[in-house]
Amino acid sequence: MDEHSSWPGAKASALALAAAAALTLSPLSAWAVSGGGGTGTGVPLAYSDQSGVNMAGKKLYKADLRGTNFANADLSGASLFGAFAKDASFKGAKLTNADLESVDFENADLSDAVLEGAQVTNAQFRGSVNIKGSDWTDVTLRKDIQKKLCSIADGTNPTTGVDTRESLFC
Repeated sequence: MDEHSSWPGAKASALALAAAAALTLSPLSAWAVSGGGGTGTGVPLAYSDQSGVNMAGKKLYKADLRGTNFANADLSGASLFGAFAKDASFKGAKLTNADLESVDFENADLSDAVLEGAQVTNAQFRGSVNIKGSDWTDVTLRKDIQKKLCSIADGTNPTTGVDTRESLFC
């Protein structure tokens, strides 16, 4: 047997190892999954401008939404379960009946948003969260979260006319 006859197998193994290392070590972006059947083409959303878009009913499970602009977007019935929304803007967004369970809203802007009927169990509201003029009608909150939100609540929602403090039962 020729001493070089094992080279094709060694080259293939080295190539496979390099490809696996590249996939393992490369930074991964979070991908959003479209609504309907739980599959879709997916688009990276972190730091993007989604202002005014209709994402009603979309599934954005554990999506990286850092710094994303959802101003005046329609996210009614959407699922953002476990999403990372640090520094994101939902100013004037429609989040009616949205699944916001376990979302990290650190420093997020929820001013003038309509969250009527949204699920926010275990959502985190750390840092400088802005909820001025937001509507929390029929949103069930943990007492500690309600207390925090009441400490910063102010204004009236321009769409529904509901007072933010009243909608939070402050």
